[in-house]
Amino acid sequence: MRKEGKSTRTTIKDIARECGVSLSTVSLVLNNNPRISQATRDKVLESIERHQYQPNAFASSLASRSSHVLSVVVPHLNHVFSDVYFGEIVSGIYEHATDIGYKVLLDIANHRFVNTREFIKLMKSRRADGVLFIGSSMYDEYLLELEHSGYPLVLINHCFPGRDINYVMADYIQSANLAAEHLLSLGHRTIGMLAGTTTHTALSFRDQFLKACAQGGVTGDQVTWADGWFTEQGGYEGAEWMMKNHPGITAIMAGNDKMAIGAMRYLAKSGKRIPQDISVIGMDDIPPSQFTTPGLTTIRHDLYRLGTLAVDGALSIFKKQASTYQEILPVSLVLRESTGPAPGR
Repeated sequence: MRKEGKSTRTTIKDIARECGVSLSTVSLVLNNNPRISQATRDKVLESIERHQYQPNAFASSLASRSSHVLSVVVPHLNHVFSDVYFGEIVSGIYEHATDIGYKVLLDIANHRFVNTREFIKLMKSRRADGVLFIGSSMYDEYLLELEHSGYPLVLINHCFPGRDINYVMADYIQSANLAAEHLLSLGHRTIGMLAGTTTHTALSFRDQFLKACAQGGVTGDQVTWADGWFTEQGGYEGAEWMMKNHPGITAIMAGNDKMAIGAMRYLAKSGKRIPQDISVIGMDDIPPSQFTTPGLTTIRHDLYRLGTLAVDGALSIFKKQASTYQEILPVSLVLRESTGPAPGR
C-alpha cells in the first residue's frame, strides 16, 4: 500500500499494482489495444474510475487516439435488427461511417448493458469515438447521467426536453401540422389518432396534432386517440378499438407507418374502403409504405439522413469541433392514394 506523502494522487503504478497487471497492460488498456482481454480491460477501467485516475501527458496522448469505431445502441426489442425503421437509420450510419473509414459496433440496451454501465465504459476506454442511441425512450433515465459529460453521444429521433443532451431528429411539430392541415383540407372533422406514448417526440407530435386540429375547428370528442405502441399489431388493435367505439371516424392519423399499415389491415378486414370510406395517413415514409394497397400517404422523415447526420454530430464532438449537437431535420408530405375527401364532401 502506498504511503502518504506530499501527494496522494493515484499513479499508473498504483492502478497496475491493484489490478495485478504490468504498467504496459494499463497503457494498452488506455490505448484501446485489442490484445487485452475484456476481463482485464474491465478490471483496469473499474480501478481507474474508482480512483478517478488522471493519466499523465503520455498516457493521455495514447488514450486520445481515435479507435475509428462508432457504437450504435438499439433497444432491447424482439427482432430489432429486422425492423425496417431501425434498418433505415442503421444503413445511413453504416454506409456513411464506412465511407469515412469507420467501423460500426452494434449494442443492445438490455439490462446488462445498462446495469454494468457499459455505455460509459465504451467512451472512457476509447473503444468507440462516439455512441449513437436509436429508439431510446423517456424511461431511459440512465442517459441523463451523460448530460454535460462532454462525451460524443447522440440520440436519434428522440430528445429530453430542457436537458442538454445531443440529438438529431425529424421535426415532429412540423409533421403534426402538415398531417392536420392535409386532413382538414379534405373536409375530415371526425378523426382518430394512433400515437406512441413512450417517447417525448411522440408525445409532442400527439399534442401538436390535437392543437392543430383545434385551431382548425376540430375539438373535443371530434378527435379520438389510442396508443398504437409503434407497431403494426398496435395499429390494428388501436384502429379496431376506435372504430368500434367511434364508428363515425372518417380519417386515421398514425404516428408512424407501421401503425398505419396495421390500421389499414383492420379496416380492409372489416370491409372499409380506403380512402372512399376512411382515409389513413402515416409518418416516416418507410419503404413498405409505397407498396401498401392503396399506397400510404405519409409524412416523410429521412431516416437514412438522420443516421448520417448522427455520425457527423458525434464525430464533431469527438474532434472538439463542437461542444453540443442538436439538429432538427425538415419533413415533407408524401401524397399517395390512402387519403381522400371526407365521405359526403
